Amino acid sequence: MTTRVVIADDSDVAAGLLEAILEEDARIRVVGRARTGAELLALPAVSIADVVLVDLLMPELDGLSVIRAVAACAGVVVVSSLPRGSAAVREAMAQGASDSIEKRDLASASARARLRAAVLRAARRKSQGQGGPVLLVAGSTGAIPALEGLARGLGRVDVPVLVVQHMLEQRERALARALRGLGARARPARAGDALSPEFLLAPSGFHMAIDARERIRLTSDGPVSGHRPSAEVLFASAVPLARRVIALVLSGLGDDGARALPALADGGGLCFAQEPSECSAPDMPRAALLSSRRVRPIRIVDFVELAQRSVLREG
Repeated sequence: MTTRVVIADDSDVAAGLLEAILEEDARIRVVGRARTGAELLALPAVSIADVVLVDLLMPELDGLSVIRAVAACAGVVVVSSLPRGSAAVREAMAQGASDSIEKRDLASASARARLRAAVLRAARRKSQGQGGPVLLVAGSTGAIPALEGLARGLGRVDVPVLVVQHMLEQRERALARALRGLGARARPARAGDALSPEFLLAPSGFHMAIDARERIRLTSDGPVSGHRPSAEVLFASAVPLARRVIALVLSGLGDDGARALPALADGGGLCFAQEPSECSAPDMPRAALLSSRRVRPIRIVDFVELAQRSVLREG
């Protein structure tokens, strides 16, 4: 069985050397290369990778951010100029990397053999288990009726539903109560929450993302697409899980989520936009549909049926 590897290194020379070293073993094949962390997360090949090789020192998005994003779905091996005992490498291991190799050591045959062995071990570790479906929902103006429909249809289905809903500050608790009244398990998300089978609502003033351990990460970074929370942040963090993701953009003004959807769709995620004719504010679904041919329009009743079938198939 071939182990598929993606390399993230801002040096073409280093990436080429790593590819040559790895492919000395016929069981390993490099399926993609990226110069930055952001480029890596947008790379379709990352969705099929068994292992990602990460340099910790990269522009735009550093190696630690990449590890947090991909470690839930791929093995991670750090190949860096930083020494193994450095704080950054220790943090990389804590975030999900399984091994680290210093670049300067790769001049020796033994270190090259260790790198190949580390990649194969990381792939075995990754193959020990994959989780079930994860539903991602984004909405704004006019989306509450659709969320209520999802709560009625999916409230007792064992699947995590992560929701970014634009609303007034501190209203997420009231929304959670309303969804619970319709039979759903629902509450505002907390940092460190596992992806449990319930509706987890992004708290006002915080971006919500999925970290490398498949837990909720909340950040107070600046607004994205004019919003905090933003669907862009949630969708982008889910790219490493793309093959398990079912994403839905509901009624709303603007285009939040449309930039990150193509990477999810290209990675194998099922991406939908609420049928614009159902929406009181169709801007967000229309922007989602325009973002990729793989994003399809769907009525809420049909989405509920599709999500139910997906969960039953996994079970």
